[in-house]
Amino acid sequence: MKDYKVMFVGSSGSGKTTAISTVSEITPVITDVMNTDCKNLKKETTTVGLDYGEVSLPDMQRRKMRLYGTPGQARFSFMWKTVVQGTTGIVLLADNSLQNPLEEIRHYLQIFKDRLRGQECAGILGISKTDINPYPGKREYQQVLKELEIDIPIVIIDTRDYSSVMLMLTTLSLHLHKEYLYGDAEEKVNVLT
Repeated sequence: MKDYKVMFVGSSGSGKTTAISTVSEITPVITDVMNTDCKNLKKETTTVGLDYGEVSLPDMQRRKMRLYGTPGQARFSFMWKTVVQGTTGIVLLADNSLQNPLEEIRHYLQIFKDRLRGQECAGILGISKTDINPYPGKREYQQVLKELEIDIPIVIIDTRDYSSVMLMLTTLSLHLHKEYLYGDAEEKVNVLT
């Protein structure tokens, strides 16, 4: 059986590395280095390569989710184009502690909108750091998705909490499984053989 390739995208500091580390069943590969851009990024370390982890979910019939965390900085955007190839799921993380989180997530949604609109992969939007700033809420993010004609679920997430991250991934897996069941018949035959 084919495993799912899941890509995590979002601004630097949104919790991509933390989420993967929180649920990975293997020792995750983390590519954080000391942050030298303290003026623009308010964190000690930042991802400069790819983070990687694996997780199995009970409803996935022995399939694994292979989790790929990408850097949030625009200077590493060339990596997004490489990692997205063959991706079956995209987790977009919105950092609610940013000054303008809606515009920040809109940027990432614009980049991946063709994949998220089509049948290429499933997606989910996780809103992180609502403990720091509860606004904007789901309704405002839903409006952004509606404007971009993207129909994906939205969840509030604490990337440090195992149950929270697993709930988000389980929700994504339901959409991945739906794509598997109702997607392209030729692809289903390839997966089953």
